[in-house]
Parts: sequence; C-alpha cells; structure tokens
Amino acid sequence: MLPDSSTITAPTATGIDIIWCDFGGVLTPHLDEAIGHIVEASGVPWPILMDAAALVAGNLGLTGLAPLELGLLSQAEWGARVADELPLEHQSRIDLGRWDEFWYRDRPVNAELLDELQRLSTTGIRIGMLTNSVAEWEPHRARMLAGVTVFDEYVRSHEIGLAKPDSRIYSHADRMLQRCGGVVVLIDDIAGNCRAAEANGWVGIHHVSTESTIRQLAALAV
Repeated sequence: MLPDSSTITAPTATGIDIIWCDFGGVLTPHLDEAIGHIVEASGVPWPILMDAAALVAGNLGLTGLAPLELGLLSQAEWGARVADELPLEHQSRIDLGRWDEFWYRDRPVNAELLDELQRLSTTGIRIGMLTNSVAEWEPHRARMLAGVTVFDEYVRSHEIGLAKPDSRIYSHADRMLQRCGGVVVLIDDIAGNCRAAEANGWVGIHHVSTESTIRQLAALAV
C-alpha cells in the first residue's frame, strides 16, 4: 500500500538512510503545466499526441516515452516519427523535435522541497536523484538546479538504458548509494514507480503536494 498523508508503513529499520527524488512533477510543478505548453504550441490535443507517441514506441516494442527515456532515439528523430504518425487533420504547428523548448518553458523549480532535502542532508541522510530523463532535457534541468549541491548521486534513465518502473533501475540505484541499515525512500509523482520501489524494499512517497511529501518525510525520519 502506498503511504498517504496520514499513514506510512515502513520497513523494520528505523530512520531514513537514503532519499531518491524524481525530477519532473516533483521538483517541478505537476506535468499538466508542461503538457499545456506543448498542446498550446503544437495545436494538437494531448491524447492525439500520445497516441502518435504510442505508435512510435510500439514499433520498437515499447510504450509511452520509452524510446526517449531509454536513449534509443534522439529527440529530433523521435519528434519526426511522432509527426509522421499524426492524423492529417492534426498536424503540429511546431517541430516536435524541439519538444524540450516547450516542455520546460517558464517551469519553476520546487524550492521548498529542495530546501527540505538540503536540511535532511545535514542530518546525515544521503540524497539521490532517480529520474526518467532525456538527453536533450538535461541542459534545462541543469539550469533549473544551478547552484544546487544536495544530490550525492544521479541515476538518469537515458544514460543507463533503464527506466522506472523497471526493477533493475532500483537495483542500480542501490549500487550507486549502498544501504547502511535505514529506510530507502523514493519520492515520485507516478504511483506505479512507487509500487515498484516498494517491491525493491524501499518506501514510496507518492508526491501529490509538497506539504504532504514533507509531512511524510518527517514521519519517516524519526
């Protein structure tokens, strides 16, 4: 069962050892904002864009944005393939190979959660970023996190060819930051990623608001 704002079920070990934090939708606002930017710029409804992306992924035996997140296609190639799969009546007004420019337009970083992670790091908790990422998105993320030094390790899906919720990415993260007896936490905005983390022996915090996430971290940290 996923923890919520009132109930958290943790492993036997007490206290937090490691926190792995997602990026998009956790350290940024909800993805609906970025989706809105893409839809407005392209003129294509989101379901139709995702149907086209699903066809591109399906041709590779994958789903969703996996061709990007696993580093199998460049954003330019992926965008061209998605455009080719769009219905004639829903052609994009923008080059979908420039997806990142619109996805990250005017997106702020979650300073409140970053501050809390920084505070927790001073207590000896190790902090990592575990994210399904895309190579062309990294300059935007680097800009947004300029000056942030809280992360001890980074696990980026496109760099290792593994993406959440694949169990192997959590095993990889365990090798990057080895457990020392306490609780390992994943903060993620996708419930399925949290469930996969829990299957790996971690605690999943399904991020629905900064207030709720910070409250759950406080309950686990005691």
